[in-house]
Amino acid sequence: MFQLNCDHDAAECQCYSKPGAAAQSLDELEFVRSACHAAQLGQLDKLERILRNRPEAINWDGGTGTSGYTPLHYAARAGQLKAVQLLLRHGAAVDAATRSGRATALHRAAHTGHAEVVDALLAAGADPLLQDADGETPLHKAAAQGHAAVVTALLAAGPRACSLQDKRGCTPQARATGAAVQAAWPAPCGHCQ
Repeated sequence: MFQLNCDHDAAECQCYSKPGAAAQSLDELEFVRSACHAAQLGQLDKLERILRNRPEAINWDGGTGTSGYTPLHYAARAGQLKAVQLLLRHGAAVDAATRSGRATALHRAAHTGHAEVVDALLAAGADPLLQDADGETPLHKAAAQGHAAVVTALLAAGPRACSLQDKRGCTPQARATGAAVQAAWPAPCGHCQ
Protein backbone atom coordinates (compact mmCIF):
# COMPACT_ATOMS: atom_id res chain seq x y z
CA MET A 1 0.00 0.00 0.00
CA PHE A 2 1.09 3.53 -0.60
CA GLN A 3 -0.33 6.84 0.54
CA LEU A 4 -1.42 9.53 -1.83
CA ASN A 5 -0.43 13.11 -1.01
CA CYS A 6 -2.60 13.97 2.00
CA ASP A 7 -2.35 15.13 5.59
CA HIS A 8 -4.62 12.50 7.18
CA ASP A 9 -3.82 10.08 9.99
CA ALA A 10 -2.42 6.97 8.26
CA ALA A 11 -4.55 4.59 10.37
CA GLU A 12 -7.82 6.30 9.39
CA CYS A 13 -6.99 7.74 5.99
CA GLN A 14 -9.26 6.80 3.10
CA CYS A 15 -6.66 7.98 0.60
CA TYR A 16 -4.70 4.74 0.77
CA SER A 17 -4.68 2.60 -2.28
CA LYS A 18 -6.38 -0.74 -1.65
CA PRO A 19 -4.46 -3.94 -2.49
CA GLY A 20 -5.59 -5.24 -5.85
CA ALA A 21 -7.06 -1.95 -7.04
CA ALA A 22 -4.11 -1.31 -9.35
CA ALA A 23 -4.23 -4.88 -10.66
CA GLN A 24 -7.94 -4.58 -11.34
CA SER A 25 -7.38 -1.34 -13.19
CA LEU A 26 -4.64 -2.97 -15.25
CA ASP A 27 -6.94 -5.89 -16.04
CA GLU A 28 -9.65 -3.46 -17.08
CA LEU A 29 -7.21 -1.53 -19.24
CA GLU A 30 -6.05 -4.75 -20.86
CA PHE A 31 -9.67 -5.68 -21.62
CA VAL A 32 -10.39 -2.27 -23.12
CA ARG A 33 -7.48 -2.83 -25.52
CA SER A 34 -8.73 -6.31 -26.47
CA ALA A 35 -10.55 -7.70 -29.46
CA CYS A 36 -13.37 -8.68 -27.08
CA HIS A 37 -14.02 -5.07 -26.15
CA ALA A 38 -13.84 -3.90 -29.76
CA ALA A 39 -16.23 -6.68 -30.79
CA GLN A 40 -18.65 -5.87 -27.98
CA LEU A 41 -18.81 -2.22 -29.03
CA GLY A 42 -18.81 -2.91 -32.76
CA GLN A 43 -15.54 -1.02 -33.28
CA LEU A 44 -14.78 -2.66 -36.61
CA ASP A 45 -11.62 -0.70 -37.52
CA LYS A 46 -10.09 -1.39 -34.10
CA LEU A 47 -11.13 -5.04 -34.25
CA GLU A 48 -9.66 -5.46 -37.74
CA ARG A 49 -6.40 -3.83 -36.63
CA ILE A 50 -6.12 -6.06 -33.55
CA LEU A 51 -6.74 -9.22 -35.59
CA ARG A 52 -4.26 -8.16 -38.27
CA ASN A 53 -1.53 -7.46 -35.69
CA ARG A 54 -2.34 -10.39 -33.37
CA PRO A 55 -4.27 -13.15 -35.17
CA GLU A 56 -4.35 -15.22 -31.95
CA ALA A 57 -6.67 -12.57 -30.46
CA ILE A 58 -9.52 -14.27 -32.33
CA ASN A 59 -9.70 -16.81 -29.47
CA TRP A 60 -8.45 -14.68 -26.55
CA ASP A 61 -10.82 -13.57 -23.78
CA GLY A 62 -9.25 -10.17 -23.30
CA GLY A 63 -8.06 -11.02 -19.79
CA THR A 64 -6.32 -14.00 -18.27
CA GLY A 65 -7.09 -16.27 -21.21
CA THR A 66 -8.78 -18.87 -19.03
CA SER A 67 -12.51 -18.09 -19.34
CA GLY A 68 -13.12 -19.50 -22.79
CA TYR A 69 -14.93 -16.34 -23.86
CA THR A 70 -13.94 -15.11 -27.29
CA PRO A 71 -14.58 -11.88 -29.17
CA LEU A 72 -17.39 -13.76 -30.94
CA HIS A 73 -19.19 -14.30 -27.61
CA TYR A 74 -19.03 -10.57 -26.87
CA ALA A 75 -20.13 -9.49 -30.34
CA ALA A 76 -23.00 -12.00 -30.39
CA ARG A 77 -24.31 -11.04 -26.96
CA ALA A 78 -24.18 -7.34 -27.88
CA GLY A 79 -25.92 -7.90 -31.22
CA GLN A 80 -22.98 -6.55 -33.22
CA LEU A 81 -23.77 -8.26 -36.53
CA LYS A 82 -20.94 -6.65 -38.52
CA ALA A 83 -18.42 -7.59 -35.82
CA VAL A 84 -19.77 -11.16 -35.83
CA GLN A 85 -19.37 -11.32 -39.62
CA LEU A 86 -15.84 -9.90 -39.44
CA LEU A 87 -14.84 -12.42 -36.76
CA LEU A 88 -16.29 -15.31 -38.76
CA ARG A 89 -14.35 -14.15 -41.86
CA HIS A 90 -11.19 -14.20 -39.73
CA GLY A 91 -11.85 -17.81 -38.72
CA ALA A 92 -13.51 -17.47 -35.32
CA ALA A 93 -14.51 -20.85 -33.89
CA VAL A 94 -18.29 -20.63 -34.18
CA ASP A 95 -18.96 -23.22 -31.46
CA ALA A 96 -16.27 -22.17 -28.97
CA ALA A 97 -17.68 -22.64 -25.48
CA THR A 98 -16.93 -20.84 -22.24
CA ARG A 99 -15.12 -22.96 -19.69
CA SER A 100 -17.47 -22.70 -16.73
CA GLY A 101 -20.87 -22.37 -18.40
CA ARG A 102 -20.12 -24.08 -21.75
CA ALA A 103 -22.05 -21.30 -23.53
CA THR A 104 -21.44 -20.62 -27.19
CA ALA A 105 -21.90 -17.39 -29.12
CA LEU A 106 -25.21 -18.85 -30.34
CA HIS A 107 -26.37 -19.27 -26.73
CA ARG A 108 -25.48 -15.62 -26.08
CA ALA A 109 -27.20 -14.24 -29.17
CA ALA A 110 -30.29 -16.39 -28.57
CA HIS A 111 -30.57 -15.26 -24.95
CA THR A 112 -30.41 -11.60 -25.92
CA GLY A 113 -32.74 -12.01 -28.91
CA HIS A 114 -30.46 -10.88 -31.72
CA ALA A 115 -32.15 -12.69 -34.62
CA GLU A 116 -29.79 -11.44 -37.35
CA VAL A 117 -26.77 -12.56 -35.33
CA VAL A 118 -28.41 -15.95 -34.71
CA ASP A 119 -28.98 -16.29 -38.47
CA ALA A 120 -25.35 -15.39 -39.22
CA LEU A 121 -24.03 -17.89 -36.67
CA LEU A 122 -26.31 -20.65 -37.99
CA ALA A 123 -25.24 -19.89 -41.57
CA ALA A 124 -21.61 -20.23 -40.40
CA GLY A 125 -22.35 -23.71 -39.04
CA ALA A 126 -23.16 -23.06 -35.37
CA ASP A 127 -24.69 -26.16 -33.77
CA PRO A 128 -28.18 -25.36 -32.40
CA LEU A 129 -28.21 -28.60 -30.40
CA LEU A 130 -25.27 -27.82 -28.11
CA GLN A 131 -26.22 -27.73 -24.44
CA ASP A 132 -24.55 -25.50 -21.87
CA ALA A 133 -23.66 -26.44 -18.29
CA ASP A 134 -27.34 -26.12 -17.32
CA GLY A 135 -28.36 -28.43 -20.15
CA GLU A 136 -29.91 -25.56 -22.07
CA THR A 137 -29.71 -25.22 -25.83
CA PRO A 138 -29.86 -21.84 -27.54
CA LEU A 139 -33.56 -22.67 -28.08
CA HIS A 140 -34.08 -22.91 -24.31
CA LYS A 141 -32.45 -19.48 -23.94
CA ALA A 142 -34.53 -17.79 -26.63
CA ALA A 143 -37.79 -19.40 -25.51
CA ALA A 144 -37.27 -18.43 -21.86
CA GLN A 145 -36.69 -14.81 -22.89
CA GLY A 146 -39.71 -14.71 -25.23
CA HIS A 147 -37.75 -14.13 -28.45
CA ALA A 148 -40.18 -15.59 -31.02
CA ALA A 149 -38.13 -14.74 -34.14
CA VAL A 150 -35.06 -16.44 -32.67
CA VAL A 151 -37.14 -19.44 -31.59
CA THR A 152 -38.45 -19.79 -35.16
CA ALA A 153 -34.93 -19.63 -36.64
CA LEU A 154 -33.56 -22.16 -34.16
CA LEU A 155 -36.46 -24.57 -34.70
CA ALA A 156 -35.86 -24.40 -38.46
CA ALA A 157 -32.14 -25.05 -38.02
CA GLY A 158 -32.42 -27.81 -35.42
CA PRO A 159 -35.96 -29.08 -34.85
CA ARG A 160 -34.64 -31.85 -32.60
CA ALA A 161 -33.68 -29.19 -30.04
CA CYS A 162 -37.32 -28.87 -29.02
CA SER A 163 -37.18 -32.30 -27.39
CA LEU A 164 -33.91 -31.76 -25.49
CA GLN A 165 -34.34 -31.28 -21.76
CA ASP A 166 -32.29 -29.06 -19.51
CA LYS A 167 -30.99 -30.16 -16.10
CA ARG A 168 -34.40 -29.47 -14.58
CA GLY A 169 -36.05 -31.78 -17.09
CA CYS A 170 -37.68 -28.97 -19.08
CA THR A 171 -37.90 -28.68 -22.84
CA PRO A 172 -37.55 -25.31 -24.55
CA GLN A 173 -41.31 -25.09 -25.14
CA ALA A 174 -41.99 -25.59 -21.44
CA ARG A 175 -39.66 -22.67 -20.71
CA ALA A 176 -41.28 -20.39 -23.32
CA THR A 177 -42.59 -16.99 -22.25
CA GLY A 178 -44.12 -14.01 -24.02
CA ALA A 179 -44.26 -14.16 -27.80
CA ALA A 180 -42.22 -17.39 -27.84
CA VAL A 181 -45.25 -19.25 -26.44
CA GLN A 182 -47.02 -18.60 -29.75
CA ALA A 183 -44.12 -19.78 -31.93
CA ALA A 184 -44.72 -22.64 -34.35
CA TRP A 185 -43.59 -25.47 -32.06
CA PRO A 186 -43.63 -28.94 -33.63
CA ALA A 187 -46.05 -31.28 -31.89
CA PRO A 188 -45.41 -32.87 -29.53
CA CYS A 189 -42.51 -30.86 -28.16
CA GLY A 190 -42.86 -31.89 -24.52
CA HIS A 191 -42.78 -30.17 -21.17
CA CYS A 192 -41.03 -30.42 -17.83
CA GLN A 193 -40.90 -33.77 -16.15
